[in-house]
Amino acid sequence: MAQPGLHALLAVATRKTFSTRRWFALGLAFGSLIPDADLYAQAFAVVACGMDPATADRLFHRTFTHSLFFALALWAACHAASWVRGGEGLRTFGAGLALGVALLHTAVDVLTWFDGVGMLWPIWEVNLWAGVHVPEVAGKLLGAGNFYACAAYLASLGWLARRAHTRADYLPRLWLYTLVNLALGIVFTALAFGLPTLTFLGYGAAAFLGFAYPNALWVTWQMREVIDPAT
Repeated sequence: MAQPGLHALLAVATRKTFSTRRWFALGLAFGSLIPDADLYAQAFAVVACGMDPATADRLFHRTFTHSLFFALALWAACHAASWVRGGEGLRTFGAGLALGVALLHTAVDVLTWFDGVGMLWPIWEVNLWAGVHVPEVAGKLLGAGNFYACAAYLASLGWLARRAHTRADYLPRLWLYTLVNLALGIVFTALAFGLPTLTFLGYGAAAFLGFAYPNALWVTWQMREVIDPAT
């Protein structure tokens, strides 16, 4: 399973390294998160179509949305929209999106994850870890790690907000979301040692796709002034 919280943490940590233009940092943060939306297609294939989870993972996860073609498509779409709406904001946002997808998500997955990544899907897939076997319980613990990563990302946004003395009105809710993710991480860490793999993955996907992942996207938008103070 994915670790979008870690990708988003990288975006927040490096957002001023690449550009200080208005809207770039927010695009970078969203670009670091968006590729894992392909998990919804994977879940639909398993739940609605009865596909084997391993087959669905191979067909849908880390394919098109993790490709450089997808990053280019987002950049082109934002540029096209800017011609209609005018202004530099959409073009800058699109540049951040594209870099977030290509560098902070896809490239990081290639270096750190244990599955193939379709960098040039459907032409070419990269798997630097093809010979590495991950024990079953370790795979489940990585799934539980999704929630810890999301909690860390939300906590970092809270720290930045307090440091900048902004969005004080949203901090109690952000703290609650952080605690929920942390609690889910603890629960699924315990379940990793007791539940069968398929059952664990089903429950974990439901909690992650039903709460943790969309919540991370929503909080990113809510905390846009913290991520990109110029917005």
